[in-house]
Amino acid sequence: MNASVNAENFTLLLRVQQWLYREARMLDERRFDLWLDLLDEQIRYRIPSRAYVRQGHVKDFSTWSVDRELDAADALPLIDDDLRALRNRIERLQTGMAWAETPPSISRRLVSNVMILEVDEAGRLSVVSTIFLHKVRGDSRVLFTAERRDRLVPVGDGFRLQERYVVLDDVVLASENLSLLF
Repeated sequence: MNASVNAENFTLLLRVQQWLYREARMLDERRFDLWLDLLDEQIRYRIPSRAYVRQGHVKDFSTWSVDRELDAADALPLIDDDLRALRNRIERLQTGMAWAETPPSISRRLVSNVMILEVDEAGRLSVVSTIFLHKVRGDSRVLFTAERRDRLVPVGDGFRLQERYVVLDDVVLASENLSLLF
């Protein structure tokens, strides 16, 4: 999507923003059943681990990107789920037997800095956004911030989430688990 803002681009951006806001509200309200309906059959939901890179190891800051912090050869992803794995995760959360969410966490998601980076020939959108996720469980409070890189597929008047890549701003997680969905 080019940098110029015309009425069509602006309308599309507003539709995407509203979709992301509704999604965040569903997750905050623990309406996982409705959230699953927003997912494409080919969904891939990933959270890579992140590593500090020492300045001395950076040869050229003009070509630096956050992605280099995610490319460690021996790194394992924190989460790498498809639709089946996400359904299993949600089914487990809804049993009341998931120790990490008994009692359930209270969460609040704030989504901002939404940008449409590209619309491909098939009409799929590459969208980037920032998420601030506040989690409260008992007397524990944890704050997450992250960049989300989404691929949205247009379906009717809305979208389906085909890919979500969550780049956490933490190298060491302050939470004992990643039981919440970003």
